Amino acid sequence: MNKRLLLSVLCLLSCAANASLYGGLNLGVNLVNTKKKLLYPLESVTPAFATYRSGYMGFHGQLLAGYDVHFTDRMTAAIEGDIDFFTGRAQYRINNWFLSEGVGAKEKLENGFAIFLLPGYQYNPNLRFFIGPGVSYNRFATKTNNTAGNVGVTGNFHKWLAGGGVKIGAAVSFTENTELSITYQYTQYQNATWSNVEPVSNESVKGHYKPNANLVLVGLTLRIPEAKVYTK
Repeated sequence: MNKRLLLSVLCLLSCAANASLYGGLNLGVNLVNTKKKLLYPLESVTPAFATYRSGYMGFHGQLLAGYDVHFTDRMTAAIEGDIDFFTGRAQYRINNWFLSEGVGAKEKLENGFAIFLLPGYQYNPNLRFFIGPGVSYNRFATKTNNTAGNVGVTGNFHKWLAGGGVKIGAAVSFTENTELSITYQYTQYQNATWSNVEPVSNESVKGHYKPNANLVLVGLTLRIPEAKVYTK
């Protein structure tokens, strides 16, 4: 089956009129939302639970590189790899929650990378639309103190999370090998789960964190001049 798939891909590439490598830079904003479920105390037969949602917005940078194939004058497909740089964080603070002790929690998505398969449609010589699925891998981190089950799991935790998503956009060519693009990208990540003993109550709490990210980006892409592929 793998051989058939490889032969099919090679056939498609060999039948393509032309292909090109490209690279670029996207800049914009990331909007990150996290669904959080806390169970406390775990020692109880029926622990209490609470569900929260948090969100924040930050500046976003994305480096990209890809390989683009034109199957016809209209239809294209690209394999694209991205390196993502997230900024921003969700933050909570309750002063004097227990005597003079405060409660604090921070959550954020950090840097990562992704790969996308992007079929495209060349609407006219200067305008192209694209949409396709992809997988991402990003670091998610939390830092919480003295919560006793209120807003998170006490401690510093981080985990690399896989996610699935979609990228959609449009690109306008203003020279033969230069494009200006606008892109929307959505990724839903898997759960991160942590447990710890709370320092105030000395009881255990478990937290489930499930982030997603929305990216809105504007970018510049440079293409290496097309390499013609000829078939017999």
